[in-house]
Amino acid sequence: MISIIGAGPSGCHLAYLLSKYDDVNVYEEHSEIGKPVQCTGLVTSSIKDHLKLESKFILNKIKDITVVAPSKQSITFNLKNPNIILDRELFDKHLAEKAIDNGAKYNLSSRFISYSRNKISIKTKKITKTKETDLLVGADGPLSNVAKSAGLFTNRKFVIGLQARIKLKDINVNELKFFLGYGSFAWIVPENEFIAKVGVVSKQNPKMFFNHLLKEVKQKKIIGYNSGIIPVYDPNIKIEKGNVFLVGDAAAQVKATSYGGIIQGLTAAENLSRAIINEEIYTALCKDLNKELKYGLLIRNVLDKFSLKDYDDLISLVQDKKTKSIIQSIDRDYPSKMILKLMLSQPRFLKFAKKLI
Repeated sequence: MISIIGAGPSGCHLAYLLSKYDDVNVYEEHSEIGKPVQCTGLVTSSIKDHLKLESKFILNKIKDITVVAPSKQSITFNLKNPNIILDRELFDKHLAEKAIDNGAKYNLSSRFISYSRNKISIKTKKITKTKETDLLVGADGPLSNVAKSAGLFTNRKFVIGLQARIKLKDINVNELKFFLGYGSFAWIVPENEFIAKVGVVSKQNPKMFFNHLLKEVKQKKIIGYNSGIIPVYDPNIKIEKGNVFLVGDAAAQVKATSYGGIIQGLTAAENLSRAIINEEIYTALCKDLNKELKYGLLIRNVLDKFSLKDYDDLISLVQDKKTKSIIQSIDRDYPSKMILKLMLSQPRFLKFAKKLI
């Protein structure tokens, strides 16, 4: 018996992969899968390496990314492979349906309380139940109760994301915008020609940066807000202990560059399913994933030390035709493939590396 806590993408994907081989129970504290939505749904084309995409949960495909510096200097990248905007509610539901079709059992409105000696405590609306399990998987988000119960939740850092769905004027449906100098960064992600997700991510004061950002857009009407904390990847975080495992946000498997983690969570789920089925070591199978996350953390540590002028200098550097071509052709989920090529094409990037010293 395998118990998975959390019915987000990593939990549902893992349930789908494992339910072919074992009895799988998924426990989700909310009453409906896919809600509340606390994500832009933005992924690179690398998601196609993990599952088949269906039009029913794709809101938009992005061909261009424009990065805007604090001075308003900007550069636009024409992507070789379009980015994809997922409808997170429909996407999560789709993954759950696949798992259910494979035999996984879903338990909604069921909150994980604790774990001890192969038994988990689950609180439903009316009572707290105790259930036996052979393996326990925490796919229960950045404040993972599974991690806490197993003694795996130590010294974690977080950033805060604040976002709104807004009806805007003059939306370029093919263009994603990133704004530098607003906390870690800010974004405008178009869902369609009428609605975009506008948001910021910051270590502190996200509301202040968000209000500044709203002044930059031609606002029509705010449909709704959402916010949440995002874990910062830490290579020292342990992702398994005995028969307890962590995936996705619960394991802080999130890109520190853009604070996205959907593809990383799917990758971790595939690694864990292989480890369980073939009796391999989960942590060892995450070696390649961790390598990319470490490179992303390295980049974020540099960017967090940028002055406003540094952002302008960065935009100037990537105007180079060869440098721009490298960025356009490599998915940002694989920074290790990009960094060396960028350094060779434009040695002046080394001046930013000095910020790590």
